[in-house]
Amino acid sequence: MKPVAARLSAILAILVVTLSSVRAAEAERSAAERHFERGFFLQVHERNLEQAAASYKAALAEPDIPAELRSRATYRLAQVQEDLAAADFARLMPPDCLGYAELVEPGKHIERILSMMQLTGNTEPAAAAGAKPEPIKLGNGIYLPADFTVSPALIAEVSKLRGIAAGITGITEQGRPQGLVVFHAGDCDLVRGIVETAVQVLEPVESVEGFKTYRVQDFGYLVVSTRLVLLSDSREQLVAAIGRLRNPQAASLASSEKFRRAAAEAKGSLAFVFVDGQRAVERFAPQLKGSEGAMVRALLDLEHLESFTAALTTNERGLQLRARLSLAEGHHNMIYALVRTAPATRRSLTHVPANAAGVLLVGLNPADPNPTSAPPTPGAPPPISAMDIGRELFHNIEEVAVFASAPAEGSQPLPEIAAVIAVKDVAKSEALWNQILTLASIVGARQAKPPADVSIEGAAGRLYSFDGFPQVAIVRGPRELIIGTQAAVAASIKADRDRQSIATDPAFAPLLARLTPDTSKALLVDVGRAVAVAAAMSVPQSRELKSIAPLVRDLKVSLVTDEAPNQFTITAEVSGLPKFRDIHALLRAQGKPGRVAADK
Repeated sequence: MKPVAARLSAILAILVVTLSSVRAAEAERSAAERHFERGFFLQVHERNLEQAAASYKAALAEPDIPAELRSRATYRLAQVQEDLAAADFARLMPPDCLGYAELVEPGKHIERILSMMQLTGNTEPAAAAGAKPEPIKLGNGIYLPADFTVSPALIAEVSKLRGIAAGITGITEQGRPQGLVVFHAGDCDLVRGIVETAVQVLEPVESVEGFKTYRVQDFGYLVVSTRLVLLSDSREQLVAAIGRLRNPQAASLASSEKFRRAAAEAKGSLAFVFVDGQRAVERFAPQLKGSEGAMVRALLDLEHLESFTAALTTNERGLQLRARLSLAEGHHNMIYALVRTAPATRRSLTHVPANAAGVLLVGLNPADPNPTSAPPTPGAPPPISAMDIGRELFHNIEEVAVFASAPAEGSQPLPEIAAVIAVKDVAKSEALWNQILTLASIVGARQAKPPADVSIEGAAGRLYSFDGFPQVAIVRGPRELIIGTQAAVAASIKADRDRQSIATDPAFAPLLARLTPDTSKALLVDVGRAVAVAAAMSVPQSRELKSIAPLVRDLKVSLVTDEAPNQFTITAEVSGLPKFRDIHALLRAQGKPGRVAADK
């Protein structure tokens, strides 16, 4: 026991001496050094810029701070202050910008896209044991392996980039933009080093606020600050920008209420564009002269044009592009009035089957505030006239949903298509569309065939024949008409009866959930199903279409318009991006037919 006790005593003694040494060293370090080290840790490791700035200021406030440490703390504080000021590029832009664009943190979005495509290496379980797919030979000694990934080191380095922004204050008579460009390399030292090295070959001129300044031939001036590179056609713009950099409370584009409203909805986007409607009109309206200019002013009501914005972003689903035109209250924009229709109620979608390849939804007229469901009544249909055609389009039809799905087994190699027309007066609509289809069948057939009565899924309807085309059926529902191929009409009736519409389809439910109360038109496509439909048509390209089916099996595309009284928004979204391994398999199949199936 004595040897053990002796060893423990020795260890305790060593620990006491070590701790004493650490405390002594800590005591010897000055307060300025402690503040500086804390600021460095907060800046570099924690990215807590506010607290880092406070620590650097505390270090500089110490009266006995050494000159070398003062220089380092001053430089680090300038870095932090510039990073804080450039957290929002709009705070550096002049307040009178007529246009603005930015690209922010591209690495974060690139990594997200690569991850969706399974190119980051950690997005899919290891492949089952078996033969590994052969790499594809791209050239002399160059190959593309099936397990190709982008290096995490490269992704990490690109993710350090902060971004670039440009504010346009005007355009010269020669068409050259005027304004300010700001580039922030972030913590990507490689890019920063390349830029800071390359600018030295430019012509040096008098510094701006103490920062190195260069002349850029045929454009203007360039300033390299502690963290930023600023470029402008005007030296005065650069002086003002440095002033805003040092004083975040100074007037800037970010202080504009109009800009703040527009930018708030684009927060976190990869790219963002803003155009101030009134400033743009002030700049370009004088060029609208004569009768043509007066017509443009009357049609677009330029005095009420507020702004245009566009934002490109990524999310857990894929990519989204949103463009929005905002108009001031009381506008009389006739072009928008012609485009705008009533919001879609989406009640027609209950008749769209869950296996549809795509659907086009169009809202036309306001919904009936007091809807009624009238069953068909025996006897002659209600009388119709030519005026009923206009009344049908501009009053009776509330919305239309057109869908397509794969052809039924044993039928013609054409997609099954139908339109679900939600109406106010279903009896009038039935009489009108039966008349239209009767005339169309007479014109579209060499030997006119009278319409035939038919029962589809227990619903009475009529069937019309055409030369070279599938027969077209029309069935009346309680508040809608269904017109299309017989199989599509049957699927539509079953979808509503069995509650198995696209609202219950996992492929479409997420897209439908993102429609808003202002949504008037929407195109939703399951690309995988659409390719399968096209391949089933036995066109010459069907073999190629079948080969790309694995790539797009999860791909969804949507295009939606939201048409509020003072806002017109178009949103395009792509989700379910192709996986790299499927792309690799397709490339191998094209080079060696039949190998993909064998590998799988």
